[in-house]
Amino acid sequence: MLRNLVLTILFSTPALLCAHHSVALVFSQERITFEGSIKELKWVNPHSSFILEVAKEDGTKEEWLVELLARIALERGGWNLDELQNGWNITLTGRIGYRDRALRFVEARLPDGRTLRERSPLDPSDKKIFSR
Repeated sequence: MLRNLVLTILFSTPALLCAHHSVALVFSQERITFEGSIKELKWVNPHSSFILEVAKEDGTKEEWLVELLARIALERGGWNLDELQNGWNITLTGRIGYRDRALRFVEARLPDGRTLRERSPLDPSDKKIFSR
């Protein structure tokens, strides 16, 4: 009996260590939409990201960090990583982060008029990545 308990704990520990933080801890439900230019696009794990350079009303520019899912999760969700490019001007909607000038990607209107969004990992029936 003790042996089975030890083996159960031993083999279940890696599963517990693979847990990941919730975006609810880092980003609010409040959404904001900006127009800006993509800079420093990074397709990496644990989060892909890019900088969105946004022109403020006074003419100055500010940079917002935009986080997405990990590269592998985006690819599994049907993304072609060429769908976003450095230098593109987009209209981005994101969830406001608790850190200064941080956003969680919700969707982006691309230069060709398509809207790109992440497939929700919580809703497997959500297959739609692009819309017009």
